[in-house]
Amino acid sequence: MIDIQSLIPFDRHHRIVESLKKTNRLVVVDEDVPGGATAYILQQILEEQQGYYWLDSPPKTIPGKEHRPAYGTDGNYWSKPEVEHVFYGVYELMHEVNPRKYPKFF
Repeated sequence: MIDIQSLIPFDRHHRIVESLKKTNRLVVVDEDVPGGATAYILQQILEEQQGYYWLDSPPKTIPGKEHRPAYGTDGNYWSKPEVEHVFYGVYELMHEVNPRKYPKFF
């Protein structure tokens, strides 16, 4: 797991691709709407840094929902990725890698 806030300007030393070489999988989690910041992050990793060479499966994005921004914390569940969204997204990817160890349960 890499927090890209620590890689500004964006991953100048290609630390994400170095991690990608070890795992061969990519999950991008972001609070922005689909196609927002996640699109920029994927473009940088896959095109600029040529990370697609190291992928064994399609990259997965877990963005916020298409929405109008919530004005209070009660709306966060419907707009931002919550813990269970991240868990299910990553679990789905791990099921692809090893279905016996990570059986479908949802």
